[in-house]
Parts: sequence; C-alpha cells; structure tokens
Amino acid sequence: MEPHGPKQPYPFVSVVVPVYNEERYIEACLTSVLDQDFPPDRYEVIVADGGSSDSTRDLVEELARQHPNLRLIDNPGRTQAAGLNCAILASCGDFIARQDGHAEWTRHHLRRSVELLLESGADNVGGRADGAGRDVMGRAIACAMRSPFGVGGARFRYSQRTEDVPTVFPGTFRRSALERVGLFDEAYPPHEDYELNHRIRASGGRVLFSPDIPTRYHVRDSVTALARQYFRYGRAKVRVARSTLGVIRPYHLAAPALVAALPAAALMAATRRGRPRVVAGAAVYAASCVAAGLRAARAEPAAVRVRVPPVFAVMHLSWGVGFWAGAAEAARGVRTGGGAPPQLPRDHRANTSSAV
Repeated sequence: MEPHGPKQPYPFVSVVVPVYNEERYIEACLTSVLDQDFPPDRYEVIVADGGSSDSTRDLVEELARQHPNLRLIDNPGRTQAAGLNCAILASCGDFIARQDGHAEWTRHHLRRSVELLLESGADNVGGRADGAGRDVMGRAIACAMRSPFGVGGARFRYSQRTEDVPTVFPGTFRRSALERVGLFDEAYPPHEDYELNHRIRASGGRVLFSPDIPTRYHVRDSVTALARQYFRYGRAKVRVARSTLGVIRPYHLAAPALVAALPAAALMAATRRGRPRVVAGAAVYAASCVAAGLRAARAEPAAVRVRVPPVFAVMHLSWGVGFWAGAAEAARGVRTGGGAPPQLPRDHRANTSSAV
C-alpha cells in the first residue's frame, strides 16, 4: 500500500493483544507484530494483561523499552473479551487489528489487511488460522483443525479463496464498525468473536476472509486441553444462540446429533437385532474419521497421521457434549448473558504518544 500523497498518509492502526500467562509465545507474537512492513509511526500495539503470574509482563515491558509504539496496560476483567475492550478503549486508530498472544503474523499482515478493507468496503477482514503444534500430538490436532470434517463451517481454518464469511480469525476492524455496533460482549467467552461479527453483519456490514493474510496459531498440545476447548465452544454456541437469533446453522447440529445418538446406540447394542446396526454405524463413522484424517495429514509422518482420526472424535464429542450442557442450562433457566456490550463512543480517541 502506497501513501496517497502528503495530505493522505497511511491510516493509523491500533493492534490490540489480550494476554494471560503467555510466556512461551509472547515474544514471537510481538516480534511478528512489530516487524511489519508498515510505518512504525503509523501503528500502535497495546497489550492488555489479565494479571499474568508468569514472566509475560516482564517480556512485554522489555520489548516496550525497545519499541516506543508498544505499551502494556492492565485488564482488570481478566477475560479475553475484557482485555480486548480495555485495549480498544485505550486506542486511537482508525482501524483496530486484533492479535492473540499465541499467534504470529506474516510481515505484510497489517498492510494487506488495511488494503483489503479499503478495496472491499468490508467492516472486518481476517485470514486463515494456520494451526501449528509443538509435538506429534500438537501437529495431529493442527491437522484436524484445518479439516472441514473437524471444524465444519469454520471456513477461516481452511478456505483458499477470498469470500464473505460469518466470522474470521482474529480480524482487523474499521473503528466505525465498532462505534456502530459496540465492542466485544464479555458475557459469551470464548464466542465473543462470532457474536461481534454477527452484530456487524446484522447491521448491514460485511466480514471478509482472505487467504492473503494467514496467521500462525499455536494449538492446544494435549487431547485433554483440546476436549476442554471444544466443550467450551459447544456450550458458548448455545449461550450466544439464546440471545442472538440466526447463529445456529445446520452444520452446528452434527456433533450434538452424534452425542444424542450414543444412548440410543447403547440400548440397541444390547439387543440381537440392533447390534449389527450399531456396529455398522460405528464403522461408517470410524471410516469417515480415517479417510478425513488421511486427507488432512497426507504430508505428515505416520506418527501424526494415526493420531488425527481419534482427534476428530474428541473434537466432535466434546463440542456435542458442550452443546447439550448449554441446552441444559437453557432448560433450567440459568442466566448466562449480561447486558448490552460496551459501547465505543463515536470519535473517541485515547490520547497516546504514538498517535501522529
């Protein structure tokens, strides 16, 4: 992107990064953010820390001493959504670029994101979440999370073409869009991204995916951590659906249907006539997992390939169980939502030394 002349410089961008105990990844994350092919005096980086007990704050402060456009603020709310809102309210950019503490950008990420927003007229643009694992299991999880069989309609994990989508990872927003619809709703972790993007689309805005701006994302490195993550995803989907119509799509019901079928399958397996049907159904599902796993991990060694099919099962079952847990909360009348999301006042700009 070239400047538009002396009276139209590069737009100013605020990068917001919520963190909590990210000492393993934060240096690589911020190095990728600070090493952009974008003028350093035209963007600021605001890290909102939720009270890290490891060396995250020390690492950020050390980098801030070397980079005047980086600063650390506190996130009293501690959650990811609260940290994002704190950082956005402290920002001054015309565009707000979100980054995660365990992810890394390519050098052209900011420049290309702004170009895409200006070219398309979209309100938010994001790229593919390229999962990366630290060991054999992590690599298997990363493969499963790049597969449509594993993640369904989450096209930002595998699409190869520019297209309008329901949500993106992690996203660069027009400030005007956040002024129009409000900030992240802190009542719906970890589904605050989808819920905010739904509000943007419901207001007539567009959410654009582009393969030009991939983000390297470090996945969970154990099956237990993956199961907890997908349980939370499934439960959060129901929580958002209780207050926001239209967020449940047909593919969201596949994993809950699988979980709901298990008790019936157990009863059928106890009968002579039902047992062959249960075995046949289980065989079809297992074969589907294997076939999808071979496609997703075809470039990986055998040690990774053999782990992908059971990872699919963990993702499906955890998401489905989480969905039914959320449905049970709804049936009991458990309150899960709060009030309206925080608002970003129009023309609000924090006073920062990096604003030029």
